Amino acid sequence: MLRRIYCLKFSSNKALYQKLYNVLGFCPRKLSLYEIALTHHSYKHNHRKVDKKNNNERLEFLGDSVLGFIIAEKLYNLFPYNNEGFLTEMRSKVVSRQKLNFLGKKMGLQTLIKFDKVLAYNHTFMETICGNALEALVGAIYLDRGFNFTRHFILNKMVGLHIDIKALVEDELSYKARLVKWGQKERKKIEFVVKSVEMLNKRKLYEVAITIDEEEMMVTRNHSKKIAEEQASERVCNLMSI
Repeated sequence: MLRRIYCLKFSSNKALYQKLYNVLGFCPRKLSLYEIALTHHSYKHNHRKVDKKNNNERLEFLGDSVLGFIIAEKLYNLFPYNNEGFLTEMRSKVVSRQKLNFLGKKMGLQTLIKFDKVLAYNHTFMETICGNALEALVGAIYLDRGFNFTRHFILNKMVGLHIDIKALVEDELSYKARLVKWGQKERKKIEFVVKSVEMLNKRKLYEVAITIDEEEMMVTRNHSKKIAEEQASERVCNLMSI
């Protein structure tokens, strides 16, 4: 309690502490972690881009893993009789880029993120920046407060408040199916094209493109052709608000 009062009232960083407290519901211990989590690699300080250690890409990687594990555990306990395929699909839906962007915006992260303001006119960038920062924040919380605290935050402050997991069961599971359905409705020609197949570390690597009326919209690469198609479909759905 005393530390929180000090951070919010007397610290030289009290303005930032107050903003983070309003979003997170607690005062960070290691403030620098949260500053990095909210700094996009495009941000320029004194006309120079921040270096790799001071942007949120590494924390985003960590947060993605922590978030995925905690949601997987939640789903495992919530649906004790469903198989692996169902659980995998549900986890993908809960931590999809679309859902994370939604959560980030609901939490007000767009007002805290540092980035090159030129990108403010890039619709695709602005639609994804909050989700990426949210993952980075999860990574920062994990390093700052540990696993149990992070687990409680994700399940009670993020998912618990803003996502109805059981309602998601009724939603369409496949972005590819959603995209194809949209194409049929709008009379658009949707094609999934394998552009190349390479061998990487003795495994096939597929490069898959999605075209709409013969215009290439998205290209992704994955060792699984099915996953590459699904990832590309998700990005096209988000890009076109389908």
